Amino acid sequence: MARLHAFAAAVTAGAASALLFFIGAGLGLSLAGTFLVLASPLPIYVAGLGWGSLAAGGAGALAVAGATLYGDPLAASVFSVAFAMPAFLLAHLAVAPSAPAGAEPQEPVWRSVSALALGLIAVGLVQVAIAALALAAGDAGLAGFIRERLAALMVAAYGVTPEDDAAIAAIVDLWDSLVLGAIVAAVMLAHAALGALAQGLVRSAGVPRRPAAAFWRLRLPAWLSVLAIVLAAAAFALDMALAERQGPAAFAVHLLTGFLLVLGAGFLLQGFAVLHALTRGIGAQPLVLAGCYMTVLVFQPFGALAFAAVGFVECWAGFRERFGAGMEE
Repeated sequence: MARLHAFAAAVTAGAASALLFFIGAGLGLSLAGTFLVLASPLPIYVAGLGWGSLAAGGAGALAVAGATLYGDPLAASVFSVAFAMPAFLLAHLAVAPSAPAGAEPQEPVWRSVSALALGLIAVGLVQVAIAALALAAGDAGLAGFIRERLAALMVAAYGVTPEDDAAIAAIVDLWDSLVLGAIVAAVMLAHAALGALAQGLVRSAGVPRRPAAAFWRLRLPAWLSVLAIVLAAAAFALDMALAERQGPAAFAVHLLTGFLLVLGAGFLLQGFAVLHALTRGIGAQPLVLAGCYMTVLVFQPFGALAFAAVGFVECWAGFRERFGAGMEE
C-alpha cells in the first residue's frame, strides 16, 4: 500500500509540476507567469518530503518527460536543470538519513538545515557553470548573448528606443555580468522557500518523512566568506582590465560574478536565519518577520543586500551568540 501511495504521489506530482511550468512559461514575463514557473518544483518537493526519494525521483522524471513531450527541447532542458533535478536532489538530501561511518543509531540522523543550505549552494554553482557553458557555445558567446537579450528587454519593457544606443550600452555595461547570477540566485531562493512550504504541507497532512529543520540554526562555514572575497576581487580585476566586453575574459567575469551571487544567496538565507534566531520567543515574531520579508521584496536589491551583508558578517561575528540567541534549543 505504501508503494502504491508513493507511485500515485509521483505521478500526480510529476504532472502537476510540468503543468505549472508550461502554464507559467506560456504567460511570459508577467508576474503570474514568473510565479508559476518558480513554483513548478513544489509538487516534487511534496512527493519527496512526504513519500521519499523514489517518489521525488519519479515525479521529477515524469515532469521532465512531460515537458519534453509537450514543449520544445530547450524549455525541457531549462526545466530539468533549473527546477526538476534540484528539487529531487534537495528532497533526497532532506529525507535520506545520514550518520557517521560505522555508526548504527537507534533513530535516524537527519541532515541539518546547514547541510541542506550547502547542498543548495552547490546546486546553484553547478547551475551557473552549466548555463555559462551552454550559452558560451552559441555564436554570440555568453557575454554577447546576455547583452543582446538585456538590450532587447530594455527596448520592449521600458520604451527605450533602439536609437538610444549610448543609453542602452551604458545600462547594459552596468548590469550584464549580474544577470546570470541574479537569475540563478532567485531560483535558489525559490527552491529554499518551496522546500519549507512543502515540509509544512506534508506535516499538515500527517505524512512527513523527517522532522522540520530549524531554520534559525542555519550556519554557513567561514570559508565561504573567504571564497566570496576572492571571487569578488578576481571578477572586479578582470572587469577593470577588459577593453571590450567579449571573449574569454568577459566569460570569466560573468562566471565569477555568477558564482559570487550564488554565495550571496546563501548569505541572504543566513541573514534571515539570524533574524529568526534573534526574534525567537517574541510574541510579535510573525509580524516582524513578515515586515522584514516584505521590505526585502519591495526595496530590491538593497533589502536583499542588507540581509546578505548580515549573513556574510555572521560567518565571523556570531551575532546569535553575542545577543544570546545561540544554537541551543
